[in-house]
This record gives sequence, structure tokens and C-alpha cells, in this order.
Amino acid sequence: MGRYSADARLDWCRSQRALRQSSPGSPGQGRPSTCPRETPSPLPERGPNEIRDLNIAFNRMARDIRQAEADREIMLAGISHDLRTPLARMRLEIELSSVSDETRHAIDEDLAQIDHSIGQLMEYARPAGIAPEKGIEVSNVLHEIFDRERSHTESLGGQLTASIEPNLYARIQANDLKRIVINLIENARRYGRSPDDDKAYIHLSATQSGNIIEISVEDQGVGVEPHEIQRLLRPFSRGETARTGVSGAGLGLAIVERLLGHVGGNLDLISHPPQGLLARITIPKIRMRAYQHPERKGLN
Repeated sequence: MGRYSADARLDWCRSQRALRQSSPGSPGQGRPSTCPRETPSPLPERGPNEIRDLNIAFNRMARDIRQAEADREIMLAGISHDLRTPLARMRLEIELSSVSDETRHAIDEDLAQIDHSIGQLMEYARPAGIAPEKGIEVSNVLHEIFDRERSHTESLGGQLTASIEPNLYARIQANDLKRIVINLIENARRYGRSPDDDKAYIHLSATQSGNIIEISVEDQGVGVEPHEIQRLLRPFSRGETARTGVSGAGLGLAIVERLLGHVGGNLDLISHPPQGLLARITIPKIRMRAYQHPERKGLN
């Protein structure tokens, strides 16, 4: 490196940093980053031949990744449209048909399951948002989720309760937090029904512990065996029949873990059959004082 110019050394360092950020197995992957998750800027294609060739290859790789992501989004949107359009038509035809109510209900449940699976596939493929520079008030977002999901849970015959501490702040997109928590609640609604009356009793809680925010969703189902927990986190994996009498794509928990990985969070599943399943997520907490509005700072 001694014979290279200062510009060449700078280009080499930028190349190495960019490659480390893009490598899935590099040290530091899976930990919170102070850099926003975004497409890297093109590297300068100048300098010694080795560095220029490396930068050209990196820029080509970045372009290919961007194109692949764009193609994937278009493909998934097309698949969703092409599958959901006939589903809507089939629902309408069933409502107008002369089949018995029992048959109509059974077919409608099958169609709803197909629609749910399509939605999960789309959700899994959708990228996470870039973590905001300023934090969001997690407590407010959780209350919004609770108000909406409680009515839906009650319409299905279940019950959703909550205990949410105020003034919890974290650097995470509000939409991503909603996707995470709603997936956990939906998982509890579908697979965590009580064996006594086949209804879902779910409790949502949020507390702070040191520099960590803990958000838990607990059901009163039959739980899962400890040796099954790691397998449930894999995409397209589902629990045993004892817990999962309802079919599904098996992507809910994988979506949660994927989104948490972008903000340095973790997902833990705690189960002691037959006492239900506790899904607990942890995300780094930020200090509220640093993100107060200017007028509030003046009151301190």
C-alpha cells in the first residue's frame, strides 16, 4: 500500500468498509448499526487496476441487487393481484350459490386461509423500513395496536388485555413495530386458543428493563414443547397438531425475527406446556429527554 496515493488508499478503505457492510457473515452483522440501512453510494472507479476492478465489481453487484429487489416487488405484487382477484370472485359466487350454509362456511374458511397465506408471503418478502434518526414513542403505537386488535379479537369470541408502561421510546419504524406486534397477536389468536373453550385469551404487555424495552404477547393455549421452539422460528415451519389445528404458511414468527434483526432486537419464545406460550421481544431503549419537543425541553 505504500506506493499507492492517498486517494487510492481512501478508495481501498471505502471498498473494504462497503464489502464488510454487505457481507452476511461479517463481524458486526446482527448488531445495531449507527448507519442507516440504505443502498450504498457507487464507489469511485479510479485508481490502481486492482482497486478499480474491485470497485467496478462492487458497483455492478449493488446495481444487480437493486434490480433484483425491484423485480421481486413487481413479481410479488403481480402474484398477489392474480391470486386475490379470483378469490374475491369465488366468494361472490359462493354467496350467490344455492349451497347449504355449512358448505358455504367451510368454503369461505378455505378461501380465507388462502388469502391469509398470500398475505404472509407478501409480508415476509416486504423489506423493513430504515430505522428513524429520532425515536418513536413505542407506548403510543402499542395503544393504537391494542385498540384495533382488541375489537377484532372480541369479534372472534376471544379477549385481548394490555398493560403498557408510558414513555417508552425506541429507534424503530412505527409500521415495522406494528407488523411485529400484530403478527404475534395474530399468531396467538390462531394457534393459542384455550383448550377449555377454544377461545383466545391474549395479554399484551410492555415494560422497560434497564436499557431494554420488553414487549410480550402471552396466550392461554396448550403451548409448545421446548424442543419445538427453534424450529418454529424457521420460515414455513409450524407447530405440532396439538397446538396448530389451524393451517397457515408458517411465516409469522419468521417475519417478527427478521424485522427485529434490523433494529438490534430479539425474539424469545417461552413455553411451559400446558400453560400457553409467551412471545417476548426486546429492543434497545433510547432516552426520552434526547427526543423531547423543543417546547417541552424549555419546561425542564
